Amino acid sequence: MLNKKFFVYLGYSGFPFGLAEVKKMTLISKSLVSQGHSVNIINKKGVHNKSTYPDLKVTGDFESIQYIYTSGDPFRNDRFIRRNFLKMKGIINEVSVLRRMKRKKELDYAILSTHNFSSIFYYYILSKLVGFRTILNHVEYFSDAKMKWPKLGKWMNDQLHDKYALLLVDISFPISEFLIDHIKKTAPHKHYLKIPILAEFEKFNNTEILQLPAYFFFSGAAAHLEIVKFIIDSFMQLNDSPASLYLAIKGEKIHLHEIEKYINSRATPKKIKLFTTLTEKQLYNYYRNATALLIPLRPTIQDKARFPHKIGEYLASGNPVISTNYGEVKYYFEDMDTMLIASKYDVNLFSDKMQYVLDHPFESRAVGAKGQEFAVGNFDYRIYGAKIEKFLSQNNY
Repeated sequence: MLNKKFFVYLGYSGFPFGLAEVKKMTLISKSLVSQGHSVNIINKKGVHNKSTYPDLKVTGDFESIQYIYTSGDPFRNDRFIRRNFLKMKGIINEVSVLRRMKRKKELDYAILSTHNFSSIFYYYILSKLVGFRTILNHVEYFSDAKMKWPKLGKWMNDQLHDKYALLLVDISFPISEFLIDHIKKTAPHKHYLKIPILAEFEKFNNTEILQLPAYFFFSGAAAHLEIVKFIIDSFMQLNDSPASLYLAIKGEKIHLHEIEKYINSRATPKKIKLFTTLTEKQLYNYYRNATALLIPLRPTIQDKARFPHKIGEYLASGNPVISTNYGEVKYYFEDMDTMLIASKYDVNLFSDKMQYVLDHPFESRAVGAKGQEFAVGNFDYRIYGAKIEKFLSQNNY
């Protein structure tokens, strides 16, 4: 290990509980901690429901990662005035915490986990005043989405983020080749280190072998309605299959209701099961016992730029993964070797891969095992602490 460095995460509130964003924050933090460095995650405001996480404290230690809620409350307050008072308190206290850490020589780098451009601009100014370097956790390209008038503010934010955010940070951690190309075009003088999806293989050590009938499994967000419908349509193409489709979906009620309606409109809805409240342990048990895990990517800029965290979790299970030949999938994986890959985002082609798994279970399990082996060598979070350390040292950061 080189000299101990001190990192903070800024821009995202909700740690240690959440979806892909929190998972990546956790795994990068654990990789740095494994090298002897310190990580402190600063949450400006409370976002959680107290009934869901009643034991969550204002400050704590989660898997050797320190965290704090500078608002003084990790829970979202129902009262408007009180909630906004706590937001202001969180902003003010965040500055105090950063200044105190700097005085104690316990602040070297801030990793910005946000795509809010005004937040990045704010942290740019704060970094100059307090004295720390900034690293952008660069995981998506946002401005390709079409503008809708009710979302004009979001559209403007996305345009500003993709054009100027890289100019306001010292370093970036892009997740994909698409984003690396974007860096070279918009900020060619900036240093970057590619950090792909990360996986935590030990999560599967305590999973259970369940005696379940054959099933395909997808886990994702309800807002991705197009992808969920694509998966359902692909499943319905299977020829009199005894297999089921399990969908673990989280999101807003309006989107979940639309998914339920779509499932009920199909010919055999009983073969499709929707889960909305799985615990992490239950989720990993379903990964571990699935016939195959599904993660189709679309031929869009958004899907070319991102690298879904879910792929890493899927591969870690050792079961076959079915995807499409876009984005990072085509850079890392080979069809029928480490993954089953449909050549296009097409219901029939994707369904053909699902049918292959049912017809060739032995060969499919071999693909899953090889995919897991590949993931161990390329996506194990423990690899990246040393890589980040070396990168910062070589570039004199």
